[in-house]
Amino acid sequence: MSTIWSNKDGLAVHFGTRDTVTDEPRARKTSTAGEVQELKLHITGENLGDTLTATDVAGAAFIPAQSLIKSAYLIVDEAFTSGGSAVLDLGTYTAAGAAIDDDGIDAAIAVASLVDNFVVDPCDGALVGTVVTADSYLGATYDTAAFTAGHATLVVTFVKNAV
Repeated sequence: MSTIWSNKDGLAVHFGTRDTVTDEPRARKTSTAGEVQELKLHITGENLGDTLTATDVAGAAFIPAQSLIKSAYLIVDEAFTSGGSAVLDLGTYTAAGAAIDDDGIDAAIAVASLVDNFVVDPCDGALVGTVVTADSYLGATYDTAAFTAGHATLVVTFVKNAV
């Protein structure tokens, strides 16, 4: 129950608990063209496949078409391991899980490099510094051999609607 008191300025002051209910439509701030944004992908080595599917990207955030990928970097939080000579590819995919450029953010990062606190900065794939022409979901895959452990975070900075 809420008690309402009006101060001398006419401001309604409420005491106690109350629900907020309004019939007024509220504007919600949305991203505007030219706004710099950051997208993060958390990577777990043992969960990676050598390809992605629509299920892998379902509901994930994406870089909108016509956005400029300004930069990207990878931070290894926990060392990656593999029973072989695994390499990590970082790229972009469609909503259906089809590769746009499966190593367009960075290619073939060797398991031997993916140790605790290792940072790949900058990532130097072909898409970094370019404008994407389709909505692009971030993805990570392995080549050569599977990973058995490891955690990392990929951070991609982009300018929305740069064209």
